[in-house]
Amino acid sequence: MKKTLIPLLVVALGWTAALGMMAAASKKAEADVPVVYYSKEISAAKIQAAYAKLGFKPEGKLGVKVHFGEKGNENYIPPALLKDLVTGLKGIFVETNTLYGGPRSDAKGHAALAREHGWGYAPVDILDADGETTIPYKGKYFDKVYVGKGMSRYGSFLVISHFKGHGTAGFGGAIKNLAMGFGSPAGKKEQHSGQVPTIRHEKCMRCGTCRRVCPVGAIDENYNIDRKKCIGCGKCVTYCPYEAIDSAPSRSSGEAFQEKLAEYARAVTAGRKVTYINLAMNISKACDCSSSAPKPFVGDVGVLASNDPVALDQASFDLVNKKAGLPDAFKHQNGVSGEHALEYAESIGLGKRKYKLVELK
Repeated sequence: MKKTLIPLLVVALGWTAALGMMAAASKKAEADVPVVYYSKEISAAKIQAAYAKLGFKPEGKLGVKVHFGEKGNENYIPPALLKDLVTGLKGIFVETNTLYGGPRSDAKGHAALAREHGWGYAPVDILDADGETTIPYKGKYFDKVYVGKGMSRYGSFLVISHFKGHGTAGFGGAIKNLAMGFGSPAGKKEQHSGQVPTIRHEKCMRCGTCRRVCPVGAIDENYNIDRKKCIGCGKCVTYCPYEAIDSAPSRSSGEAFQEKLAEYARAVTAGRKVTYINLAMNISKACDCSSSAPKPFVGDVGVLASNDPVALDQASFDLVNKKAGLPDAFKHQNGVSGEHALEYAESIGLGKRKYKLVELK
């Protein structure tokens, strides 16, 4: 009888241990899911409450990254909503100049427009006023990224984004605010521009360099470029030792543009202390860079905050879709889905798409 019980006891203990390990793994997996704090009410008090939940402890100077709004656009974040939070934290508003013309294309005009739009209650720092610098980054599209030189003055960043539509990215939130917001004009150009290369066979020495550096295998053994595979990164042009590849600038679009945004966002956050708030309000189809203010296509959704920019944008995307009653409200408006940016951002380690939504009472 005892001989029969011993093996059964061993099996039982084994199952108990296995169940315990499974429970521990489940708890760890749950703990690893980013939390997104959410309030339907959009107010200065709720923004402060959401920030407090993040448990963020700034180190050194705190840069508060916002979009000041283009001249003629009225859909940008109302500055008064952030006054209590930013002044209480002694934050400094930070931005970079635009690639296109207008008042936001030079530091003096940019800062003047910020004050005109109501952001003058805190200092304004245009990060590339004294030039730009580079950050090393190894990705599909970039070996380095270009940012404003002034970024190095800050130990921490609070990125506050207006979550709304965008004609090329589908939507704009934390990821786009990181990528375009910290990118200098040269960085913005890199993200917007593509290279449509042409190999000049009379100069080509068939050394194989272009085929080795092409990240998507778009160059065949006869040194012809498959236009359907080519992502327009321009690496073949850069690395060809015989200058046998010509390129013409063209605008990046679709998935390539979204992947470039994610890579820039990954580069500018690496090794930095950053946290995030999205305000899903005045949700129109156009970016705040537009000089007009299209009518919002869906009602205000709320305040969202997280220490994970991907989870934050995913939650914002989901809630807007729910409010609009559509699977992809931005694709419905712009003909472009921004969901690929979330997928790619997760794949390169910027954050996680799965999240736990905690509503603030």
